Amino acid sequence: MDPTTLENLIVREIRKAKKISRKDLADRLGIAKSTAGRRIDSMIERGIVAEIGIEDRKEAGRPRRFLALQGGFGGFIGFDFDARNIYTVFIDFARNTLEQRKIRLSSHPTKSEVLSHLRQNIAALRNHESGLPIRGIGIGVPGHIQREGRIGLNYAFMDDWRQVDLLDELSLTPDLLHIENNTRAIALGEYWLGPNAGAKNIVCISVRTGISAAVICNGELVAGTHEMAGGIRGWKVPTGDSETPSPESLEEAATVRTVTNGAGVTDESWVEFLKGCHESRPDALDLLTRLAAIHGDTAARLVQLLDPEVVFFAGPFTELEELYLSRIREATALALKGHYFAPPPIKAVTLGEYAGAHGAAALAGAESRLL
Repeated sequence: MDPTTLENLIVREIRKAKKISRKDLADRLGIAKSTAGRRIDSMIERGIVAEIGIEDRKEAGRPRRFLALQGGFGGFIGFDFDARNIYTVFIDFARNTLEQRKIRLSSHPTKSEVLSHLRQNIAALRNHESGLPIRGIGIGVPGHIQREGRIGLNYAFMDDWRQVDLLDELSLTPDLLHIENNTRAIALGEYWLGPNAGAKNIVCISVRTGISAAVICNGELVAGTHEMAGGIRGWKVPTGDSETPSPESLEEAATVRTVTNGAGVTDESWVEFLKGCHESRPDALDLLTRLAAIHGDTAARLVQLLDPEVVFFAGPFTELEELYLSRIREATALALKGHYFAPPPIKAVTLGEYAGAHGAAALAGAESRLL
């Protein structure tokens, strides 16, 4: 194994572990302890890795010296966007957050508007006060994507977002830019950085302008044959009314656009809905209960299929915290009654509205190779 490949594997193992030593690395990578030791010594000299402490042990033998990544070696930019906002984070090599930014898009955003904001943020963070070199850029892209080509294929809520070559549009190279569907980026954020980091089976449901799901199964992100895994937007909503000729889809019946009557995502109508829920207005709470019932039924279907350790919800509905989540839990439990499943924990994403941007930055860190 060449030194660069080995060093990249060492970085990945250190990122995954809470505590890890030279011996641990040798065991996990199947290499000699002397080989691991020499590589680590070289990486310490170059400012990539540092020793951060010694194992507290009473039994005989040499205690382990734990290792950590050095934040000053470089930085990663992460983006996540939908039809409402662009979220940006800048993290260092040790995944410490140095900056977060949120940009509100226009009521009918276009490809050029989004790309302009991405270019401006990349340029600004390349000149960040930290002085860190950019080691990778990750973007959580809505809709259908092609990861290998770094192409946004289409997005239903941006009319001209078709076949967007992000490498060309942003003047970046494949070794620097990495993309993922934005809901899968949110799941990666929780998998890599959240309190449930390392959980082998995770479901994430993102309810924003649209609705989609992401799955981590046995520790691996599921993209699917056509990179469309999690495309649940067209699932039909159970109405219980046999006379309804054409049930609504999830996207029509249970997203932010449902609250804003589909006439664009206006701050005023959304803010009024949140205010009504907090003030316990019957109309607002009735709508919230109806939407949460649909989201809970959706969670139950995914739980039956995947048996996850935890289900995360992402998006602006989670601003309502337990008003929203308690209703989802109740609906999920009801939908699973008699199906031999106990509902798993159902939580809001712990990284908040920046979860997808953090996940995209973490993806860039995982995919980028050391020079």
